[in-house]
Amino acid sequence: MSHFGVLVIGNDIEKQLAPYHEFESTGRNDQFVQDVDITDQVLALMTGETPLPLNEALNRHGLADKVVANESEVNKIGDECEHKYGYAIVRDGELVKAVDRTNPRNTWDWWMVGGLKLKPGAQGTLGERGFMGFCASDGAGRADIATVGAVDFAGMRDDAGVVAAAEWDKAFAARQGADWVCWVHMRDVIHGGDIDAARAAYDEQPAVRAMRKVFDHPFHDLDRYAASRGDFVQCARDSATVLYAIVADGRWAAKGDGWFGMSTDRASQEDWNLKVNTMLDALPEDTLLTVVDCHI
Repeated sequence: MSHFGVLVIGNDIEKQLAPYHEFESTGRNDQFVQDVDITDQVLALMTGETPLPLNEALNRHGLADKVVANESEVNKIGDECEHKYGYAIVRDGELVKAVDRTNPRNTWDWWMVGGLKLKPGAQGTLGERGFMGFCASDGAGRADIATVGAVDFAGMRDDAGVVAAAEWDKAFAARQGADWVCWVHMRDVIHGGDIDAARAAYDEQPAVRAMRKVFDHPFHDLDRYAASRGDFVQCARDSATVLYAIVADGRWAAKGDGWFGMSTDRASQEDWNLKVNTMLDALPEDTLLTVVDCHI
């Protein structure tokens, strides 16, 4: 289970997000649901090291009670149809075809709106608070839905920079300026992939121990503070208006998806932040923005 923020650009929010719903959770039997042939997967269960009977192999895919003799018997239209999520064609005890009905582009199973900082005097709309308050911001001067011209992008970046500067200073003061070997180098170079040895050596470093005391969270990424103060603050500023993904013109894109001509396998977070911010700053002021908290 995970939550992530998505920026929807333009109107028709529900229409733009619709192509990416997780059918198994939403149950929306719409045009985005496809028949995926999983015959080979079922047969593999029947012919593997520990072969399964046909019925059990089908049951692994939830199809044991969705068996028909011919395609003409399949009923997959409507929300209450018998073969909404899939079916299997079996004749004379032999599997002819197995189908899983799903949305291959599934990215969310439910969503709620999040939050934006408004310019003084600007207007926007508030929505429901997301799961555990994630991405929600319903204080003064905040909105979930607003036009580009109403959003205080500069203020959002400034606020993030102030928080980041204080966080970096806290880490620097704790370690008293001492350096340390970062986790990846410790694991891959010094200890050759030996996770246990690398973890013990990493945690024993004075700088790491000192920072652990002031950042009391076992999963806090301490190696972020190896960056210079200026780079750390700039990274936070660049990230302030960038969420996990963007939906524009009904198209979903996240880092590495190939938008902006970026390589799908080499796109760094810094590159993605720069491209997204450049795009946001160039949008017409009357463009509608909505921050959405997605769950999958």
